[in-house]
Formats: sequence, C-alpha cells, structure tokens
Amino acid sequence: MARPFKRPTLKDIAQRAQLSIAAVSMALKNHPSLPQTTIDRVKRIATELNYAPDPALSALAAHRNQLRVRSNFSVIGLISNWSRPDDWSKLKSAQEVIEGARNRALELGYSLQHFWARVDGASPERFSKILKARGIRGLILAPFEKFNDRFDLDWDDFSVVTIEKPALYPYFHHVMQNQYSDYLLCWDKLKHRGYTRVGLVIRSDLADRASHQWEAAHSYAQSQMERKLDSIPILNLDKSDKADTVRSWLHQYQPQAVISRCDDFFEAADAEGVRVPEDVGYVSLNVSDDRPDVSGIYQHRNAMGATAVDVLNSLLQRNQRGEDTVSIGTQIDGSWREGYSLPSIPANTPLRHSRLPAHR
Repeated sequence: MARPFKRPTLKDIAQRAQLSIAAVSMALKNHPSLPQTTIDRVKRIATELNYAPDPALSALAAHRNQLRVRSNFSVIGLISNWSRPDDWSKLKSAQEVIEGARNRALELGYSLQHFWARVDGASPERFSKILKARGIRGLILAPFEKFNDRFDLDWDDFSVVTIEKPALYPYFHHVMQNQYSDYLLCWDKLKHRGYTRVGLVIRSDLADRASHQWEAAHSYAQSQMERKLDSIPILNLDKSDKADTVRSWLHQYQPQAVISRCDDFFEAADAEGVRVPEDVGYVSLNVSDDRPDVSGIYQHRNAMGATAVDVLNSLLQRNQRGEDTVSIGTQIDGSWREGYSLPSIPANTPLRHSRLPAHR
C-alpha cells in the first residue's frame, strides 16, 4: 500500500534551516527585518522540500485575522499629485473612490489617509521621507492629473496600487474601468431604443487614459448594426476646443443620440438650440461627474477603491514592494443608470431622421 502523502510544513523547513518557525514564516513573506541571504536560503530549502502553504490553514488564518480587533491601525496612504490639493478629491467619482477605500480599509484593520503629495512644496524625495517617517508602507495612487505625468517616489520602500493605469508606471497593480465593455453596454441600450445615428464626443486626454477603448468599441458597435450606417466622425476635443466646436459638429452631422465624455456638450447644445432629450438623446460614460440624472454608465468607483485596498492588503501581506515584472490589472465593469436623457424613439423612423431644429 502506498504511503499517504505528507505535506511539508514550516517546521520541516525550520529544522533544515536551523531557524525558528516564526523566522521561517517571516522569511517566506520577505520580512525586511531579516537579511536577504537568510530569506534566499529559506526559500531555496522550501523549494527543495516542495513546500506549499496549506490552503485550508491559510484561509483559517485569514479569517482569524479579520476577526481580531487591532488596537494599532496601520495607515494606508491615498496619494494625489494634482496641481492643487482638492482638484482631484472634489470630483464626485473621486469621493466615491475614497469612500470605498476607507470603508474596506477599516474592515481589514487599517486606517486610510488622503495626502496631497505637493504639500509645502515637497519634492518626491522629501515626500517619500515624510511617508516613511510616519511608518506608511502601503500606497494607493489616485489618477494623475495628466496621463503622462511623472511622480518618482522611492518605490522600493512601498507596496503600491494605482487607480487607473498611469502611462509611465504600468508595472504597479492597477484597478481600472472596463471602458470597452461599458461602451458596448451603451450601444446595447441605444439599439434597443431605436437609435441608429449615434455620435461620440470625448476629450482627447480622457481617451488617452482609456487607451482609446471608447473609439474601438464605437467602431465595432457600428460594424455590427443590421443596417449600413451613414457614420458620424468621432469628435475628439483638446483643451483648446470650445463649445463652438461641438455646436458645429452637432449642426453638421445631426445625430439622433450622442455618447459623451467631455465638459462642453450641454453648453454647445444650448447654444445651438438643441434640447436633451427632446431633440437629441444623450448618454454619459461617467454619470457621477456629469449633469445630474442623465442616462449612462455608473462606474462603481466605490468598488474600485475597495478593490484597491484588497489588492494592497495582499501585497503588504507578502511584503511585495516596488514595481512588478509583469503589468497586472483588475477591471471593474460599470452598470447602466437610467435617467431622463435617453427615451425610446418611434419605430420605423427613417435612418437619416433627426429631431434637431434647423440651424438659425
């Protein structure tokens, strides 16, 4: 009869390494108090013994940690690096991120503090020292003000998760919106409500942040329509564009509905004498930061904040600091939020029909 399999334990590694079980456990978690030579030796012995944690015991330990009331709270730093202290945090979507992160942090025994990285004119080097002096090892980076901004902290001293995926720092675990799936959800709603001539208006910097998934999904959705469409060019707006650009685009292409992620659409529509939803349907790609009660995508930014804390907690438990060798991310699907701005249009409407008023 074959002998039953005996799973190697921490005790087996400790005996081979002539260390305590506690020291072995710390070494396997890359604890900074141990010499790197000791950590490497313990990991080599663990590999030789084919050691792997018992998943049942790991789950039990995690459950006990959640039940344990901690008197000393470890601090997670939520870092924003915008030009002014409140430029990011005043956004509704940012407030949702902060709320979700703070609630999950408390559930896991942490406290969450929001820091502005430029306080008192601090350089990244000095700000790194401030964080380390306060004993902060875990950081969540808020979206950068500009997609390709630089922000060079002493990354090897911190476990880091980012909200969105910064252009220059892709090798931190990032939590981001599933923009492609969200856009296709918008098209599904439009199609079932009878819309065929649909335009897309977006800010170019936000399109960069979304890796141009909106444009890709727009092209794909149009290709799947049963009838050939007289397509409307996508309108990408840079910071120099004004509402007049949107107004001219509306007048020229006469969309039945507009999917938008910009700041100028309603101003342009008012100037053109176009009413939402009487003359044109409107879909927002982020209802939290748009006009109240419009139809569109709710991005669940609270879930993004909570997920960032979950991932960061895992990195802290493993003592994984700095950038990873592989770019890893978690995507959050949005959901449809019904508002006033996208009513159904009558059946058998001609393809080129538009409800827009004549240009005055």
